[in-house]
Amino acid sequence: MNQLIALLLPSIVSLKVYDRIYGEERSVSKRVEKYLKSVLFVNLFSYIITIYIFRVQYFIFDNPFTTKYIILAIAMAIIFPIIEKILNDNIKIGIKVEKNEDKN
Repeated sequence: MNQLIALLLPSIVSLKVYDRIYGEERSVSKRVEKYLKSVLFVNLFSYIITIYIFRVQYFIFDNPFTTKYIILAIAMAIIFPIIEKILNDNIKIGIKVEKNEDKN
């Protein structure tokens, strides 16, 4: 139970931050997509910080670790939409495809 709470709860906070930054999304499919993307990236970066910075080799989701992980993941959940907004506003990537075939 602790694992589910620690992995899924912070992404709800991330959705609320998304709503504040971008405006509330009406489409259920877009909200689910944002939620799943948030679950992926928030937990990925929280795992990276836990493993490489705090040097925790094995995760045992007991109550003290779960509390610390949730706090770290909520911090990541708040930071992630802000970083995404900055990147979306400042970096534009476009792909142009040209057909390179001669017609006879």
